[in-house]
This record gives sequence, structure tokens and C-alpha cells, in this order.
Amino acid sequence: RAREQTETVQHNLGDMNVECIYCSALHWLDERLTSSSKIHPKFGTCCLQGKVVLPILQDPPPFLQQLFENQDESHAFTSLEVNIDKSILNGHGPYSFRVNGELCHYMGSLLPESNNKAIYAQLYIHDTDLTHNIRMENNKTLNVDT
Repeated sequence: RAREQTETVQHNLGDMNVECIYCSALHWLDERLTSSSKIHPKFGTCCLQGKVVLPILQDPPPFLQQLFENQDESHAFTSLEVNIDKSILNGHGPYSFRVNGELCHYMGSLLPESNNKAIYAQLYIHDTDLTHNIRMENNKTLNVDT
């Protein structure tokens, strides 16, 4: 049966450059409360107009940070070579990462070359115990119990 083709329409909210006057979170102008104006926008999705004040998060202890990084690396599907745009890293709101241009995934063979261990996508078509052991071997700092 033929798949029905649907046309997708692009919706662009513009730049996320409107700052909450209370907590400095960045928003799109269209996120403002309907009761506020374009000139003096107010938002209800960050701090409820100053009613919610959260303490600044402390960095996690080094052992916990290392655990997060090791787990992230062991499950990574894509790696990027980037130039960090410092202009968007002002410390307000959640961490954001901007990709300019296109993001491509290059896939190798689903079978490892002879005498080589399975890596990346090759790990996801094998027996789960085997893939767990391979991931542990490829990431020496991971703890087998976590």
C-alpha cells in the first residue's frame, strides 16, 4: 500500500532572545502570557513572574560528574566537532547547544572487520550480555554495578 505523502509546513518562532525580567530565562516572544504586551512581556513558564526563586545549583562532586560523563560516553550515538558559541552561554536558563548548518550521521558496517571488536552501532545487533561486556571493555572507567 502506498504511503500517503503529507506536506510539512515550517514554523519559525524567531530568536529566543526575550529575557524574563525576574529570572533572566530566555524565551520566544510568542511564549508571553496573553495578558502581557509585546513591549513588556511576562512569562509563566519559568519563575511565575518572580514567585519561584531557586537556589543556584552547585557543581556535582567530581566522582558523580565522572560517572555522568562515563555513562554519556558509553551510550553516545553521535559525536560532534564544534566551535562553542560563547555568546549564548550567559548562565541563565537551561544549558543550550546550537548547531549551525547540518548534522550528519555516518554509518559504518554493522559487522566488525575481521579480528576487530564490535563498536558503535555494531553493538546493538548482538546479544545483550555480549554488548554489555564490550561496552565495559571499551570504557574502562565504568563500574559494572551501575
